[in-house]
Amino acid sequence: MTGALWLGSLACGETERNEQAPLPTQSGSNSGGQITNGGTSTTETGGAAAGTAQAASGTAGTSADTGGNAGASTTKPTPVTAPITQVVKSSGCGKQYAGPTSGATNTLQTMGVKAADCAGQLAGQPICGSWAATRTYNLYLPQNYDPTKAYALVIEAPGCSGTGSNVPALNHNVDNSAIRVGVAPGPNDLGHGSNPNQGCFDDHEGDDSIDWVMYEQLYDRLDAELCFDRNRVFVGGYGSGAWFANELGCKYAGDLLRPVRAVLPNAGALPTDPRFAPTCSNAPLAGFWVHEVTSFTTPFEDAKVAIERAMALNSCASGSSYDTAPAELFPIGGGTPETQCKRITGCSPLYPIVVCPLPNRTQSSNESIVNPGWSTFIKLFQSPPLITY
Repeated sequence: MTGALWLGSLACGETERNEQAPLPTQSGSNSGGQITNGGTSTTETGGAAAGTAQAASGTAGTSADTGGNAGASTTKPTPVTAPITQVVKSSGCGKQYAGPTSGATNTLQTMGVKAADCAGQLAGQPICGSWAATRTYNLYLPQNYDPTKAYALVIEAPGCSGTGSNVPALNHNVDNSAIRVGVAPGPNDLGHGSNPNQGCFDDHEGDDSIDWVMYEQLYDRLDAELCFDRNRVFVGGYGSGAWFANELGCKYAGDLLRPVRAVLPNAGALPTDPRFAPTCSNAPLAGFWVHEVTSFTTPFEDAKVAIERAMALNSCASGSSYDTAPAELFPIGGGTPETQCKRITGCSPLYPIVVCPLPNRTQSSNESIVNPGWSTFIKLFQSPPLITY
């Protein structure tokens, strides 16, 4: 969508800063403190269920609901207990898709309750307690979508004030091998922990974020309607959407019901302030990070929090220091220099970590890196050892 606004995220205490960047036309065929870790368990936001959580190492944990997914009309997915490399087909496999036209805007009715001491505020006043929000998303099916084939699922999030159509097309849905879903931030009237009235994701609200309810309801609907591999769910985003991606992966990696395999953040970080940080799992997580190393908006040091957390959980032989980690070239094509992106070596081969540090100071959509880079990275998961058929 040429000339579309893909607005940037703002860190706590910063002033509003909009960025405009060209995007490809969408096609239906196509801080302070420490991150809170929750052992090997992850937290759900809907109902009361418990079970054994999938972990890439084969260890098990639990997944506990905390009530907030009211309004969901679909049945919860079955637990994912297979090894991370095994294809796990969604419930929608074998069913003809009968939903809206590919590319159309869809809605979800979400509701929940934030704790009395939530971080959200508006006009200097806390916005806590019961809430309800209509969320929107755009679904993009691959050309000649086959309901018997388990595709990769890519959830994409724009920056502040963006929509589900303001997301990269990823080389025609990763050469028609993936289902893409663009999700929009929630409404301004529900407040924000650091940047109210800027149309951002609820990315500074910890476990009270309205985005977890949205993700779970969206996942459940997609699981019921479409055919995708539940062991190949990717979450990417720009600006506020990148914060959302980092946090979602941190929280839902290895989840029993709605696992995330990898994150694809572009110009975003992971909150460490206890007021804003979600409870995270201890399951490994793959990732492809794009970030401006001298960014005025989100310092690269903040982005390294997410990268180094992944390194620690992925058992990287060099430890968890990004600055001293050995790396090899990771060519992404698209006319990008081969030296632009590098894969950290010595980590679990099932959870690759790739970083593309950019010399820019101005945060942007980095479309020339994101489009070929995300696509190349996702394709890794189409071949052994990352997948077994």
